[in-house]
Amino acid sequence: MRRTLGPAGLFLLLAAALFGTAAEGQEAGAQAKPNLLLITLDTTRADHVGCYGMKGAQTPVLDGLAARGALFEQAHSAVPLTLPSHCVILTGLLSSELNLRVNGLKLKEDVPTLATILKARGYWTGAAVSSVILEKERGLSRGFAEYDDRMTLSPRSGGSPEERRAMEVTDAALALVKKSTGPYFLWVHYYDPHYEYRPPEPYATAFSKNPYDGEIAYMDAAVGKLLEGLKAAGKLESTLVVAVGDHGEGLMEHGERQHGVFLYEYALRVPLMVVFDGRVRPGLKIPSLCGLEDLAPTILDLMGVPPPKVDGVSLRPLLEGKTLPERSFYIESYHGYFTYGWAPLRGIMTEKWKFIEAPRAELYDWRVSENKNLFAPDRPEVKAARKELTRYAPADADEMAQLENFLKDPSNAETLKKLQSLGYLSGGGTRPDTPGLLDPKDAIGIEEDLLKAKEAGDMGQVKEARDILLGVIKRNPQNVPALSMLGLLYLGLGDLERAQACFTEEVRLKPQMETGHLNLGTVYKRTGKADLAEKEYRAALALSPRMPEAASNLGQLLLNQKRTEEARSVLEAALAAGAVSADLYFELGVLEASASNWEKARFDFTKTVSLDPRRDEAFANLGKIAYAQGRVDEAIFQFERASRVAPGKAAYLATLGSLYLNGKNDAPKGLQYFQRAIAAEPYSPDAKNLRELVRQLQAEGVK
Repeated sequence: MRRTLGPAGLFLLLAAALFGTAAEGQEAGAQAKPNLLLITLDTTRADHVGCYGMKGAQTPVLDGLAARGALFEQAHSAVPLTLPSHCVILTGLLSSELNLRVNGLKLKEDVPTLATILKARGYWTGAAVSSVILEKERGLSRGFAEYDDRMTLSPRSGGSPEERRAMEVTDAALALVKKSTGPYFLWVHYYDPHYEYRPPEPYATAFSKNPYDGEIAYMDAAVGKLLEGLKAAGKLESTLVVAVGDHGEGLMEHGERQHGVFLYEYALRVPLMVVFDGRVRPGLKIPSLCGLEDLAPTILDLMGVPPPKVDGVSLRPLLEGKTLPERSFYIESYHGYFTYGWAPLRGIMTEKWKFIEAPRAELYDWRVSENKNLFAPDRPEVKAARKELTRYAPADADEMAQLENFLKDPSNAETLKKLQSLGYLSGGGTRPDTPGLLDPKDAIGIEEDLLKAKEAGDMGQVKEARDILLGVIKRNPQNVPALSMLGLLYLGLGDLERAQACFTEEVRLKPQMETGHLNLGTVYKRTGKADLAEKEYRAALALSPRMPEAASNLGQLLLNQKRTEEARSVLEAALAAGAVSADLYFELGVLEASASNWEKARFDFTKTVSLDPRRDEAFANLGKIAYAQGRVDEAIFQFERASRVAPGKAAYLATLGSLYLNGKNDAPKGLQYFQRAIAAEPYSPDAKNLRELVRQLQAEGVK
């Protein structure tokens, strides 16, 4: 009788198949320069991975890594945000040292990273990332010979792609590493467990009640495909493999749905596995507290490369069964401050205690529970932690000025609209030590209110969404997301006066946020204040040169004022900066058509419909160009396409009637289209003339 392997047997078989053994190939350490594979698992809670104790988790690949090497049971992020945490991973420096506390900023150019260090030692370096938060403009691309940051997946609400799925990232990474000769450093970043949770099938069905875990299971399978691909290519031997999370996810613990606000265990504790055949003992479990700032010096130490001066320490002694002196760890979150104007959080962790400085300070025996606050100002643990905090620079007034100037510098600033849709904003108009800032513990419900308002708005429940947002702003007047959402709500209702008030306040609070300028410019455009609209659109483009909405709207304004060359400059600059937008090509098409540059206009309108197949005006303009060039059949074809996209537009039907009547001498067909045009818009200004034309044709016996 055939016997099947149980889960444990399958898991061990998988681990062996992926890695082989040291005896199968070169002895570990025999190669002077081992490879490095760094896998970062975005938004992955340690306690939602099988090897960390979660029952029912479908993470056989990560579990296999833990069995093949060392598992750090208490690895912690210093800051629960994607970009700052990855900067810590790749540099060994804390966010307070890097002056990089939130998403949307840029890593300083003089900071050594794993990529710059290893490239200088002859390594081929490549990276495949899966979120716009880590796009190359953020500075982590330095040192990488190849940096693939192409995004393909848009949010449910629409818009530009902001991420890509794990299997696509794996395919991209395997394609990149084929270019390597000699030792390589490959960094692969998986973003899937981040909100919105949209695992593909079969994970969507299997995890319908907990899609977050479905995303982790899908990501795990993609990591397996990555390891299998590297092994098949002969690139997994003599390779240091590190898999690590950047931060966790709230899942409504302490009232936080996502992450970034609080410093509790669900946000900071991450998986960390280190596999190095012949150098790291399989199945090793390390209970000591460590930080992600320790990762870069550990990696370099294991690879025999001297690390630069960093905030972390090498964990190699722990991997060798030794101990390290007891340390404390700095943790912080300025996300609530930068996003909503709440008080920032800073803290200190030791092997036993976690202290969080806040308007209402907190102290926890964190390995036991974070549900009972043990804080008392005279406790020795509190006094020691507050003394230790003085070693780490807070975001003071000088640093605030640096952040503002940094974000206002067009050479550094990048589009934050994508980040806003993910829940991230950057900058701030108030100092974080301003008295009276809301304690995030008291304000976290506001974040849920914003989500409810968005859901209500998406469902067309405008009054409910408006009332929620007004309530948020009453409690939290500096809440820029609430102001922005309310302004957009009023804009959709045509209440331009109230929309202008919201966006004006948003721009006052966050002058470095280009979306505020864009929306304020749209209000001015609709109210006929072209000069003010132009000013706001130009401000948006100064902050984000590849923002297509600002460029296309500004281009349209300039074209309406016959400022053709200025319009051309704006539109082409956005395209050169990397913007991809049907609107940009459409406005360029209008520009070229106005100068009778038919072939250029034809190219632009064709590009428009390739990006937006529902753009009926572009089909109609292609029809006009074809007619101007004497191609009647093509003109008919294009207007028919326009009419299929917008069947209720009488102008397209009337034009088709004229083309058949005058261009093809097909009066019956022309009559049919004229009648359809009248039926589509019986009270349009042209309906009277069309009825007269129909009567004439019928009088002539046309049927």
